[in-house]
Amino acid sequence: MVHTIFEVTKLIFIIAIAVFLLLEYISPFAQRRLGIDFPVRMRGFLTSTKPTHDSSVKEVLHLANVIRFITDDELSEGKVLRYAGLISHASQKYGVNPLEIIALIMAESNFKENSINQETGDYGLGQINWGHWGKDYGYTPQQLLDPSINIFLTCHVYKFFEKDFGKYHRGSGIQCRAYLVNVKSILSTLNAFSELNKENIS
Repeated sequence: MVHTIFEVTKLIFIIAIAVFLLLEYISPFAQRRLGIDFPVRMRGFLTSTKPTHDSSVKEVLHLANVIRFITDDELSEGKVLRYAGLISHASQKYGVNPLEIIALIMAESNFKENSINQETGDYGLGQINWGHWGKDYGYTPQQLLDPSINIFLTCHVYKFFEKDFGKYHRGSGIQCRAYLVNVKSILSTLNAFSELNKENIS
């Protein structure tokens, strides 16, 4: 019984090696010699190239560096990576620039997730107004402090207001103008930092 199991295992091992050699050497050669055009999905299976580094991981790491820079490394590594991941995915979902979202959050709350403006009823990282947004979407004020909810709503509201910082702020007069100068100067700083730190994360 043990001998039979050993022989079967050995046979499977030999077949596995043969398949590997076939895929590694013979398949590409045959494809070139015979002019066989394998479908894209099959080509991916037959070739033995290593998978490329996930571009979304690169994006998250890049945004994490940006957040570290703009917050002077005051946030824990866990928070930086969490915020970067949420901003990356939410900005992709809503088709907005993640650097603009970082600039908005910096201007609104200085990346303090428990920030509350009792006077206006604005909550969390993006200072989402509960009366206008949170309530309509069925969230409690406390839930708006959750970064996973707040960041998605920040992107949603920003997209709703046509990616206009002034409309997002919904202010007027000199206060609004000061806000616009602040958020645009933050964005300019972020863009400059990004240009200087374009590096291939491997």
